[in-house]
Amino acid sequence: MNIGKVSPIVLNKNSAYLAGVIVGDGCIYSGTKSKTNLGKDYKITIEVIDLDFLKKVESLTKEIIKTKSTIVKRKKLRANQKQLYYFQFRNKSFYYFLTKDLEIPSGKKSGIVSIPQKILSNKNLQMSFISGLFDTDGGKRGKTIGFTSKSQKLIQEVSSILKQRHIGHFLESWKHKAYSSNYYGLKISRKDSDKFLKGLQLQSASKRQLLQGSR
Repeated sequence: MNIGKVSPIVLNKNSAYLAGVIVGDGCIYSGTKSKTNLGKDYKITIEVIDLDFLKKVESLTKEIIKTKSTIVKRKKLRANQKQLYYFQFRNKSFYYFLTKDLEIPSGKKSGIVSIPQKILSNKNLQMSFISGLFDTDGGKRGKTIGFTSKSQKLIQEVSSILKQRHIGHFLESWKHKAYSSNYYGLKISRKDSDKFLKGLQLQSASKRQLLQGSR
């Protein structure tokens, strides 16, 4: 595929963190601009409940690329629905950084996503990626902390990184009857939660408070 000239995006701790955020709660669009304009749409969307956290993600993104896009408040469909906010931007260089350099799949990815090989093989970037993943998908898991995913490979790769750092944890799997889908979970051992948290660079204040309570 001829992707044309794009400005290279440097893989560092900030871009690795954003990759973790996008794997956790982002969407890399896989379609065209419209039915009449079949040009590729380089749209990337991050949608969360935590507005303060999303502002930090917006700021980090704008340190890497130039975009005038801003955060938008999602219209509620139901009165009891939690308020959502999304940051949507289009940038060809960043799009191909994610999909070509890091090989993060566009479109539906929840069951097939994994840690990009360029990050998995770099010990200096592994925890930056996991920080982004936990800022979006992390939380309380029983009396400790952890996260769940439809991707068994993603959970296994996180487990491998934690083993290298001698951070105790447990793996789980179950079938969600309502969705007829398999899910996989990872719980950090309570005795190692401090060690795990010290290795993270969490941007979400509410997530830091949630995780602090697990110590």
